Parts: sequence; C-alpha cells; structure tokens
Amino acid sequence: MGKKWLVFDSMPFKEDHCFWIGHLLLQQATVQLGKIGIQAIVNTMGVSVSAAFAVVNRIDDFAYTPEQNIAHAMTALMAQNKGAGKIDRMKEGFRCGIVLETIYGILIFIVCFALARPLMMMFVKDEEVIGHGVTYLHLISVMYLLPALTNGIQGFFRGIGDLKITLISSFINMALRVLAAAPLVLIWKMGIEALPYSYLAGWIGMLVAETPLLLKTYKTWGKKAE
Repeated sequence: MGKKWLVFDSMPFKEDHCFWIGHLLLQQATVQLGKIGIQAIVNTMGVSVSAAFAVVNRIDDFAYTPEQNIAHAMTALMAQNKGAGKIDRMKEGFRCGIVLETIYGILIFIVCFALARPLMMMFVKDEEVIGHGVTYLHLISVMYLLPALTNGIQGFFRGIGDLKITLISSFINMALRVLAAAPLVLIWKMGIEALPYSYLAGWIGMLVAETPLLLKTYKTWGKKAE
C-alpha cells in the first residue's frame, strides 16, 4: 500500500469551511447593519431614550444569551446525528431543544416583566431613563418566546448544514425591524415602545420564512423513513 493511504485531500475540508465562514460572516454583518439602522432611529428620540436603550440592550443581551447557547447545543447535536444518519435522534434533539427554549422564554419573560424597574435601577438612577426602560422591558419581555423559537430553528438549520436559510431569515428579521421602526418613530412619533413592536415584526417575519422550510424538511425525513 505504501504511503498512498496516508494522503489527505484538504480541498473539500477547505471548501466546506470557507462556505461556513462566509455565510456566518454575512449573517453577522446583516445583524450588525440592522442594529446600526435601529440605533440611528433611536438617536432621533432624545438623550433619555438613547440612554434607556443602551441599558435595555445590556439586559436584552443577558436574556438572549441562554437562548443562543441552547441553539448552539442543538446545532452540535443535529450535526452529529446527521453525520450518523440518525434521523430519529435529530427529531428528538430538536424537540427537546425547542422545549428548553420555550421554558426559558417563559421564565425570562416573568423575570424581566416583574423586575423591570429594579433591573433598570441597577444601571441608572435617572427617573426619566428608568421610565423609558421599564416601558421597553414590559413590552419586549412578553415577546421573549419568539426569539427563543427562532434561535432554536436557526440551530436546527445550522446543524443540518443549510446556512442559506439562516442567512435569509436573519436578513428578513433585521430588514423588517428597521422598516417597521422608521415610520413608527419618524412619522407617527412613537417613543421607545416602537422598538419592541418593530422587533415583533422582525421575529414574525423570521418565523414565516423558516417554518415552511422546517416542515418541508420533516416531510422529507418522513419519506426517507418509509
């Protein structure tokens, strides 16, 4: 046999990694551009709203991190079982992940809704800023279940290697946020409460884009199992 069996062709490995890295970079760029657009709109709303938005962003980051970590675990589980050809375990892993995301989404809603004022007071003492922050948290916390679901579904698609869906749905999410926030703030002169409603539009758009493709994937798996 000689040493021929030791030869490792790195090209497929490199191509696969370039594909993953390229899509992840585009997805992150899309998210950051959307955040810049939202921040530009917030800056038109005055110093107090801008200060409150900076604080609630920190609380939001804390709230979203466990949702994202559950999604990362789902990605690893889905990828491993896809490689092993274990569709039943992929389905079970996705089901368990969505259950965890749902439970966490409900818990963080209760915490952020009930403790909105104490959470804001941990960062600022200005009553006007606190008031804006409490308004935002009371609205956004009710919606925390939606990003829990979208994170879980994105973890699913990353795990099966379909990054086009995660990229497109992220673009839809951020585009709808900006497109919804702009008229609410600039035309109808809404306050900080406009932001949770714009986020709601983005998350709904994300689910509308992802859910049919998720069901299609499950249908394909069902045909393979027959």
